[in-house]
Amino acid sequence: MNRDSFRRALYSLHGLTFMAFTALTFLSLDCASAPPALAIKADALDKMRDAMQSKRMAKGANTGFDVVYEKWFDPKSGRDLPVKMYIPNSCPGPFPVVIFSHGLGGSVEAAVYLGEYWAQHGYLGIFVQHPGSDTEILKPALAAGRSEMMRKMKEAANGQNLMDRAMDIRFVLDELERRARTEPKLKGKVNLAKIAIAGHSFGAGTALALAGQYFRVGIYTDSRIKAAIYLCPPVIAAGSFVPEQRYGNIKIPGLLLTGTKDNSPIGGTSAEDRRIPYDGIVSPHQYLVNVEGADHGVFGGRAFRPPNEGDKQQQEMIEMVATRFLDSYLKRDAAASKWLDEGGAAAYLGKAAAYEHK
Repeated sequence: MNRDSFRRALYSLHGLTFMAFTALTFLSLDCASAPPALAIKADALDKMRDAMQSKRMAKGANTGFDVVYEKWFDPKSGRDLPVKMYIPNSCPGPFPVVIFSHGLGGSVEAAVYLGEYWAQHGYLGIFVQHPGSDTEILKPALAAGRSEMMRKMKEAANGQNLMDRAMDIRFVLDELERRARTEPKLKGKVNLAKIAIAGHSFGAGTALALAGQYFRVGIYTDSRIKAAIYLCPPVIAAGSFVPEQRYGNIKIPGLLLTGTKDNSPIGGTSAEDRRIPYDGIVSPHQYLVNVEGADHGVFGGRAFRPPNEGDKQQQEMIEMVATRFLDSYLKRDAAASKWLDEGGAAAYLGKAAAYEHK
């Protein structure tokens, strides 16, 4: 499917406008608990970001991986994409790859806990920042407070941005192939036959599209992606469509993670509806984890915000299950497959999360 066809598909999705499709569903910030006013200037945010990046680069060097920040320019789209790479350095490659797409208003600093954990367990992470639906859109609104931030979010919640995100990931796949051949930091590090896509909120929507979610004018997939992880995926107009028709074309193994308090911060998708993509995927090798008490923000890592009580324990569960899933379907680890399918995962999670697989 070409870019124009994909745009038409997105805008026509079940008769909904994309303002409704995204504004009510894809928000990476934990806005339900956001303060009424955020008197933060853009330059202060930049300083916070720079300090955070320096700290994380130093931390990575001492814990078995390198953190590398770059910008990759796509000459076809004219988009300059910030990327954050977590490159294992404690053992030889090549390493399976996880490409991560942040939620609306997010950045390469999304889900740091996952990037670090995966790198420590032999995965090369490429965390992509999507211009037009990233942190940059919030800077003009920071001093004005929550209402202006919400307005900026709604402006960014459009079909063009979602389409651009999908094309960003395809470019990153192309660019990764090129850089794996030419750049010393990536030579011998990248296993191009073992690639997964992961995303939070809007990013989970991006992952679903690339995995094969149905749109009226066709299916948009990329065969280089072998598995997918959906953190808090969006579901629009639950009850108005047959889940198997929307998600039934998805063939790759998938892990859907959500929480019992994972309601959309500005409305739209309820915690109860997050599981619908799992229910609609008819292919085998699908997994669902519903973490008791977990809200929307814990999965994305709450960048620039203090953690809530319980975040650490919930994120440890997310790390464990997500990594065993990757071990099974990218590394072909038989022990990980047995753990997922024969009671190990359910026993590990216990009453802290509901677990299903098919």
